[in-house]
Amino acid sequence: MHGFDHSIIVFVNQFAQKWPTFDAIVVFFTNSDLMKGGVMLAALWWAWFRRNGDARKKRSYLLSALVGAVIALVFARVLAHALPLRSRPILDPSLHFRVPTGAPDQSNWTIWSSFPSDHASLFFALLTGVWLAWRRGGIILMIYVIIFICLPRIYIGIHYPTDILAGAALGASCVFLCSWRKLRQIWTTPVLNWVERWPGPAYALLFIITFEIATLFWDIRTFLYIFDVSV
Repeated sequence: MHGFDHSIIVFVNQFAQKWPTFDAIVVFFTNSDLMKGGVMLAALWWAWFRRNGDARKKRSYLLSALVGAVIALVFARVLAHALPLRSRPILDPSLHFRVPTGAPDQSNWTIWSSFPSDHASLFFALLTGVWLAWRRGGIILMIYVIIFICLPRIYIGIHYPTDILAGAALGASCVFLCSWRKLRQIWTTPVLNWVERWPGPAYALLFIITFEIATLFWDIRTFLYIFDVSV
């Protein structure tokens, strides 16, 4: 374990179990799809319908964010399986980790590598897209992601800080790549034309896609578990 990870984990963990209500709030934010994906996708849709500036250009960035977020999430899961297993802080006996009150059961995490953070990959990808389309909104969203999504996962021992940093870099990089002008214009132009021509089915499909992203594709992952496919 890096000294950087160790020092931050030890510092943060000293506050666990001191204030049960605070622990419960942190655990709630960690588990809540509404406070994670719900807030993120609400911000994305807010940016989508803002009237300022070139609407098509901004929407092309947001579409790139959706695609980039999915790519980042897939890469994060592939890396987690391909790289050597990194046990989560809560399972590391050398840390003598003090489990916050109400933290999730740790028994199911023994086979899951903590590096990189798929949450950081997904949500930093989305906030990067919002930032490209709406600077002020993106900055506010970044603060929200750091405080209410990433830090709670460190606090309850799911991730090390470097897991979060690696995931964030992966997510932002995927969206910047997808937002490259020549690549973005090739596919977002026909998609936006379709949305403008057939708004009903277009927004219905986009709603389903953003709903699945907001829940980290929980329905799809649950379905794959039926066939013993680990994702």
